[in-house]
Parts: sequence; C-alpha cells; structure tokens
Amino acid sequence: MKREKQAKKKKKGLWIFLFLLVIFGITGGILIKTGFYQKAVDNLMPNAEANRLISYLGISDYEYTDRIGSCFTVKSAKKLLDSAKIPYDKADITLEHMPGFLALTRKQFERMYDSIIEELQLDRLQSVSLYIYDIDSANDKEIDGIIYEVVGTSSGDYYMEKDYGLDSGYIGKIVRVYVSNNEIILCLGESDEDVNIRNAYASKISEEDGKKYLLAYVNGGMQKLPMSGKTEVGEVQNGCLCDITISNKGVTQIADHTGELMTAKITSYTEGVVTIDGSGDALYLSEAFNVYKVNGAFKAMKSAGTLIGYDQVSLYVKDGILEAALITEDIYAKNIRVLISNSDYSDYYHNEVTVTSDTDFTVTFGETVKEYAAGDKVAFRNGSEELQNDNAKIASKVEGGKIKVSSVKRQGGSPAYRGALELSKDDKGVLLINELPVEEYLYGVLPSEMPVSYETEALKAQAICARAYAYRQMESNTYSQYGAHLDDSVSSQVYNNVEEDERAIYAVDDTYGVVPCYGDQVIEAFFFSTSCGTTSNNSVVWGGNQEPYLLDTMETELNDMANLNNEESFRKFIDGELGTGFIEAEEPFFRWSVGFTKEKLTEAINTHLYERIEAMPENLLVMNAQGNYEKRAINSIGELVSIEVTKRGNSGIIEEMVITGTAETILVTGQSNARALLSPEAVEIRKQDGSVVKGWKTLPSGYFYVDDSNGFVIRGGGFGHGVGMSQNGANDMAKLGYTASDIIGHYYTAVELKDMYEMMGK
Repeated sequence: MKREKQAKKKKKGLWIFLFLLVIFGITGGILIKTGFYQKAVDNLMPNAEANRLISYLGISDYEYTDRIGSCFTVKSAKKLLDSAKIPYDKADITLEHMPGFLALTRKQFERMYDSIIEELQLDRLQSVSLYIYDIDSANDKEIDGIIYEVVGTSSGDYYMEKDYGLDSGYIGKIVRVYVSNNEIILCLGESDEDVNIRNAYASKISEEDGKKYLLAYVNGGMQKLPMSGKTEVGEVQNGCLCDITISNKGVTQIADHTGELMTAKITSYTEGVVTIDGSGDALYLSEAFNVYKVNGAFKAMKSAGTLIGYDQVSLYVKDGILEAALITEDIYAKNIRVLISNSDYSDYYHNEVTVTSDTDFTVTFGETVKEYAAGDKVAFRNGSEELQNDNAKIASKVEGGKIKVSSVKRQGGSPAYRGALELSKDDKGVLLINELPVEEYLYGVLPSEMPVSYETEALKAQAICARAYAYRQMESNTYSQYGAHLDDSVSSQVYNNVEEDERAIYAVDDTYGVVPCYGDQVIEAFFFSTSCGTTSNNSVVWGGNQEPYLLDTMETELNDMANLNNEESFRKFIDGELGTGFIEAEEPFFRWSVGFTKEKLTEAINTHLYERIEAMPENLLVMNAQGNYEKRAINSIGELVSIEVTKRGNSGIIEEMVITGTAETILVTGQSNARALLSPEAVEIRKQDGSVVKGWKTLPSGYFYVDDSNGFVIRGGGFGHGVGMSQNGANDMAKLGYTASDIIGHYYTAVELKDMYEMMGK
C-alpha cells in the first residue's frame, strides 16, 4: 500500500514536471518569437567591441581576454579599473558585490568607459552625437594597411575603419558615437539628442513629393536637410547666415543671424586671429568658422585668409569670437599670365589647340563674339579665321567656369583652366596663354608641386613660396617676348599638371596674399623635394650674388650653420657618423646609393659628355698637354680611371670634380653638371628604405661622394638642388606641430611675412 502511494506520488510529480516544461516551453517560444531573448543578448556588451574601445584608452597593463561570442564581464571590468588605477566607486556602476561571471550591459560599459575617460583626462576621447550627411566609400583612405571610410558629419569629416563602418541606414540620422580625435571608433546607434549646426548658410526651402527640405551650405558643401513638421523658421528666400537645430525628425529650428552682422575691413590674418581696420582688438576664430561668398558664383570656404583684399565684409561676432563672414563684393587681385606648354613640355608652340567646356562659353576676336554651348569643341590652327588679325580670347559664360584644352595632356588628363585663354598665331604654331587671378593660379600650382596629402601647414608654406615666385615673375620680363609672366613647366613652377584639390585651395585661401620678404623685397623662395640634412646658399648652386636669407644650414630644429666642405667630414656625414637630430632622417631619399661597374659609369659619362659641354662650355673644361684646363669639345674621356671631388660648398654640395679617363681628363663645375654626367639612367637608385627607382637621367642631388673601393658606388643624400625650403622637411616640421610661418622662418633666414597686394598697390 505504501509502495503504491509512493508510485502515485511519483507519477503525479512527473505530470507536474511535464506540465511545467510545457508552460516554460510555450513561454520560451513566445519570448523567442517576440525577440525578448535576442534583445537581452543584444543589450550585453560583446568582448570584441569592449576590447576595441579599451585599446584607445592607452592602458598598457590591461590584459585582453576574448572568446568568440563572449561578453565583457564584471571580472574584466575590475581588471580594467585596477590597470587604470581607478577605484571601483568612480566607475559609475556597482561592481563591489556583483559575481565576476556576470556580463555587463552596453549601458553599464558605456557609463564605466565615460568615467575612465574623465578620470584619465583623455580629451581626445569622447562620446558625441553627430548628424550623418554621407558615408564616402569612394574616397577610402589607407593608413598602415587599414582601410578607412570618410564620414561626413555635422562636426566635419571623420574617418572610421571600413570593417566597423556605419550602416548606410544612418545617413540622415543623428547617431551617438565614440570618437578619438577625428576617428569614429564605435557607433552606439541612433541618438535622441538634437544637434546644433552652427554658422550654416541657408539657401532656400524646397519641396519634393510633398516633403519639405532645407538646402543649406555646411562645412563647405551643400546639404539637403529634411524639415520636421514643427520647424520654427521665418522666411528663407534669399539666403541667410544661421544656426540650424536638427533632430531625427528633421530640422526643428533655424536661427537667422542676418540682423546681427557688422560690416568691416579685415586688415590681417595670422594663425586663427584676425584684426579689423580701426580696431586694436584682435578677434579669434570660432572652431565652426565659415566664409560665404554670396556675390556672383556662390562659394563656401573655411579660411579667413580669403577675407584679405576686400574693402568690406559682413562679420558675425559673438562674445568676442568671429563666428562667420559673408563676402558681398568682387575680390581685388592681380592677374597673372601663364604660357601653356604642349603635352610633353617640349615646346610653347601648338600645331592645334582644341577647347571645350562644361559650361557655355564664348570666343572673342576683333569685334566678333561667337557663342558655344557646353560640350561644343572648337579647334584653332595658324590658318583659323579667329587668329588672322588679332588674338582670340576664350572664356566661360559662367563665373567660376573652366575651359578644357583637350589637345593638351597632363598627369591629371586634359587640363581645364580658370580665367580666360588667349590664343595667337606665329610661324611656328599657336601660342596659348592663360590669364587669371594670382590666387586662382596658385590653386593649380599647389597640387602640381606638393602632394595634397601633406600636412595643412606644409601646404600653406608651399602656397606662400609659390605666391612669392609668382610675384617675382610678374616683376620680371623673362617671358615678355611671349606676352606672359611665366610658363607652366619646371622652368617656372608646375601649373595644372594635377587637378585642383580642396586641401590645396584651402591652403591658398588661408594664406591669401601672404609672401615672405627680406626688408621690403619679396624673396626668391626656392624650394626642393628632400634635404640630405643640410641646405645650400644660392650662389654655390647657381652662381651670382648670395642672398642673405638663403644660407648653408644644418637641417635640425636648431638650424645651425653647416661646415661640411672637408671631404672626410662630408663622408662621415653621409655615412651617419656625423650629426644627429635631422628633421628628415626617416625620409626615403634622406640617403641613397647608386652602384656602377667601371664599364657602366664610363658609358654614362661618355654618353652625356658632348651635350653637357655644348650646353655649358664654361663649366666643363678639358686638360691640355701643359696640364691646364681649356674649353674644348670632346665626346669621350676614353675609359674611366678615377673621379675626385676637388671642391665642396659648406653644405657639402659638390662645386667641382675632376674625372680622369685614359684619353682625357675633365674639370666639371656645378652640381647640375656633376649629376647629369654621372647619369644613373641604366642602373638603379636605391633609397635608404630599400626601395629602388630606375631610368633617372640625373642623380637625385649634388650631395654625394664616390666610393671606388669595389667598382664605383655613389653614396649621397637628398633630392633636388638643396636651396631654400625642403618640401618633405616642411611636412615633417608640420607633423611636429610647427606652423606655416614657423616653417618659412626656418628655411629662409630673417624674413617676415607681408601682404603682396598691399606691396603691389591696388
């Protein structure tokens, strides 16, 4: 009986257990179906995401632990705080009595992470809400092998690792993100915060498919922002300077600042500070500063340097900070005339010039004006009607439009020119001149002379140098026989070989009119690619009078005078046994070498000997029977016996060398002749990073010595003539935090920066 009762009891318990299983199963199914479990899991902080964020904290003692699919636990949180030497009670979450295996939610981790940032005072790291304009995968940027996307936001452009990129669904939304400097390191999802877009230019309100949009210029570009149903806005018909408040429902407010504008003349701009005519008080620029040119073709810019040259501009000043400016008049700027070479830069005369444009354009000759539509092509030859009696001028009918010369090829394709093109005929062909404002000319020079990926301050220094060169050429008559100030090749400075770029345009705008001067004279602002650790004075390289601002210097931050005219000292210098702290020590061309067999070097010298003597007979002299050197045309030295450097400048650059052969001995003067005679065209140039270049007609620089202990090895450093500013040095200085004015002051001794247009007179 007792056993029977126990059996019944056991059976009843089993039925209850089965019933509970069914209930739990049904409940679990409902919870799974409704996404409860998934939501719970999604709310936990994955280890992978946590470790990615922790890596930006810079806590060296923390040991990372990760298992695929694992979550960040209380135990890991305590380890992190211990490594950061932060008490648990400062973490903004309760950890003291929580079991170590318990996973932290995302919210808990974010609160702890924000607390660590605050305790460690890491200003570069912060959690912010951003409105996402666009995610530009087309302009991916590679850094140390990692691909980054460009994310356009209400606070400017950010970069984010492609593998951790924002979903395109976030475009047009406000998201909460963690940022480190200008990198987005993690997206936390949509934010319910409003974002304030400061100093925008509201163009107009449009309507599409029953929805209203605000068209506004923000950070230099046009954005189409959706309007919410409750937008507080007045009339936005003719445009206005404003602040825009936007939520995930759209624009909620437009604060018009038109009535708060003041009119003034900007007299100077230096590194974030402007001065106003008639006022002794300086104005500092807001971080959200913008300039809008509202007359003629609209233009949005970021640089206050653009304001120099206008008699009146409208300024928005708040609490002593210059927030924004409107340009309402035409700019004053001198025009420059550039002689355009043919495709291979071998001649100024063109057999044919073919032009077209993306805009409507005109061709004017005599009193005749012919109009052409965008896309039309027009060809000109010596026999063309338009060139028979006078010059022909070609110009876009749209302000800011460009004329493309499709008959000319450049590195960036067929070049397109701002300003006007002028054509004239000659017995040798058609001459082509581009006339345009100096500042717009520099837009085409900068990307052709310096990589636009270089630091902003280096680009600005290059712009200042290029403007000085243009000024000097406008004052000279070198190209007056052609009716031009300069040409577009390396004979002057390269122009429009590479397409314009916003970074280069900013550098030009931000240094508007600025030139380096020694006393009241604009200097010869020579520049070159890479130094070997020294720069040379101009007279050693080209002869003539030595300029007081172009000296022989050691290229360290101390900028001491160089003294390497001794052969033994120079060899130690090139071999790394003399001198330290060189600014460009890590640049690939800081040191290089070229290996020759005796036969190869003999061939190189004999191949180029006659052409160098013909070009510069005073600088390549041949020894006669009496042991004296004389001018004499020869085409061979016989077989090479030796090369001896007989004179160096204080910078170490070659001034003279003697080349002895079995048939002739020659005295070579000047670094350009030395580089050309020892041509590496048939061999490799090996840079210090191990990479090689081939096919060069001349040695990279005149800073070298010849080691003949085993064949002939030329060991040298630097790339270029070595006078003035090193472009790579400028970039390296900018990376160290130096400004454009610092860089100019480093490379050109005792100069000061002045306004070119004030000097030229308006």
